[in-house]
Amino acid sequence: MATLTLVLASTGEEFDADVDFSKVTPRQILNNKDLGLPIPETQKEWHLVKGSQVVDSDTTLEKLGFKDGDKAEIVAKATVATVILH
Repeated sequence: MATLTLVLASTGEEFDADVDFSKVTPRQILNNKDLGLPIPETQKEWHLVKGSQVVDSDTTLEKLGFKDGDKAEIVAKATVATVILH
């Protein structure tokens, strides 16, 4: 297990996630209710940021280049709406 510290970009509040970087994706971390992340605003969801880029939510932390002890910002971004025309 390794630790990734999630930093809420808007407040600086930190949340530690102890996970296996070779198996866990950002989506799995951000959906983990046990971390105690606040609920994002309506029609927004959490995204993990590395540097200034939002990372792919379905790629393992290891493949994204995260290492034990790293800090990563999380930001709330608008969800993508799907429109179906009839």
